[in-house]
Amino acid sequence: MLAAGDMVRSIFYHPVSMNFYRHALCFVLLICCGQSGAVELKCQIAGSSKVASLDQLPASVQALLGRSKGGYLDIADIGGEFNPGCIVVDPPVPQRRLVRGTIGQQCIQLVVEYGGIAHYEKTLEFQLDEHGWRQVTGLGIPKAPMAPPAKAH
Repeated sequence: MLAAGDMVRSIFYHPVSMNFYRHALCFVLLICCGQSGAVELKCQIAGSSKVASLDQLPASVQALLGRSKGGYLDIADIGGEFNPGCIVVDPPVPQRRLVRGTIGQQCIQLVVEYGGIAHYEKTLEFQLDEHGWRQVTGLGIPKAPMAPPAKAH
């Protein structure tokens, strides 16, 4: 009869189990890495300039980014202090930070760094229309492109 610890070791350290976990990890990494190429940029930024600070952005874009929400919900400026991890520290610092950006007359393109277990960067785009600034790219969670169907044998 196996002891509880031996049973756990036999399941998790069994060669077949290890192969399963390796394959699952590779699959997750493949999906996550595929997301970076899934962004379709809509901005055509001609005659633009680099963003040096969040203060350069229109107030409505700052509001869409969650600026001045305070704590971990806020967004840090370029090079500013932010929390790259999952644990909320005391006092809480933002879990997002502006990395770089480009601003034009009708379009703004920003790269924002997100902290947490899935630490990543995301491109956000904002366009100016008759109703004001609106976010057009980077909404929600990015999805990897669909895989092609498998060929029949």
